[in-house]
This record gives sequence, structure tokens and C-alpha cells, in this order.
Amino acid sequence: MQHKISQALVLVGFIVATIGATGFHSPADSANGEAMMADGASAEDLGTTEPLAWTLLGAGLAALVAGGFLSKMSRKSSGAGDQDGLASIHEHLQAVRQAVVRLDETRPTDAELISQIDDLRSGLLFELGSQSDEFAAKVGFDAYASVWSHFATCERLLNRSWSMTADDHGDEGRDELPRARAAADAALEAFEALAS
Repeated sequence: MQHKISQALVLVGFIVATIGATGFHSPADSANGEAMMADGASAEDLGTTEPLAWTLLGAGLAALVAGGFLSKMSRKSSGAGDQDGLASIHEHLQAVRQAVVRLDETRPTDAELISQIDDLRSGLLFELGSQSDEFAAKVGFDAYASVWSHFATCERLLNRSWSMTADDHGDEGRDELPRARAAADAALEAFEALAS
């Protein structure tokens, strides 16, 4: 909203200042200057201003300055919001990594593994995945891909582990956990490389 107001102020300021500036006359600029002087008008008469020219010019310039200031403030507050969003993504990546490390190190039973991956899928993985578009918009596609490709690999490997375990192949399912852990590590490292 603040950005739209600043744009409106700049536009209105430009228009009003332009209208004000057209109220100033000089003999050289007047198309009818020579004709008016031939009719007896003096150079001083031709160099006058319209009654509201200074007022309009001043008001327009003030609106331009106010719009520029508001635009700058809007960019600063937007930058702070970007940092907050990136901090949230960083926290989620750390939490996903910790959860995967815990799974890999504890080597839970089949039922525990299925339950814990279910919790991850409906919790942390879902929350982090829902921020992907916002993240891409903030950092650009190349930076986004450098992080998200690893996160997507981790998520896919966890789903594969869940599926194998649900099909009574728990040992094979648990064999996917070190690979999921490596992908979570790589996602976090790629994200932290962006911040440095």
C-alpha cells in the first residue's frame, strides 16, 4: 500500500509541477512575444508569471520529494520483511535437517519410522515446501534452485523410505535415511552460502 501511495505522489507531483512550470513566461519563449511587443507590450510584461505558477510548482515539487521519501521507506521495510522470510526458511531447513539426523541416528522401528515421516510430511516439510514460491521471488531462480533441489531430494528420499517401510521393507527404507540426511545437509549449506 505504501508503495502505491508513493507512486501516486510522484505522479501527481510531476503533473502539478509541470502545470506550475508552464505558468512562467519569458520574451524569448513566447510564441507571440514579437507580435505582442509590436502591439506595444514591453519585455517586462512578457516576462511575468501566472498567479498560481509558484504555488503549483512548489506543491508539485513537495509531492515529488514526499513520494520519493515514501518509496525509499517502503523499500527499506520490504527489505526487512525479506530478511524475516529468509530467516524463517533458514529455521525450517535447520529443523528438517535435525529431524532427518535424528531419524538416521536412532534407526527407529518400522512403525516409528512411518509415524515420524508422516509427522514430518504434514509438518515441517509441508511448511517449508509452501514457502518455495516466496523464496524463489526473494532470491532469484538460480539461488532458489541451488537450495531447493537438495531440499526436494531430501523430501523424495524420505517419501521413498516411508513407502519401502510401509511395504514391509524397513531395512531398505532405513537405508534411504543417510542419503536424505546428506541432501538436508546440502540444502542447509547451499542456503547458508547465499547469506554469506
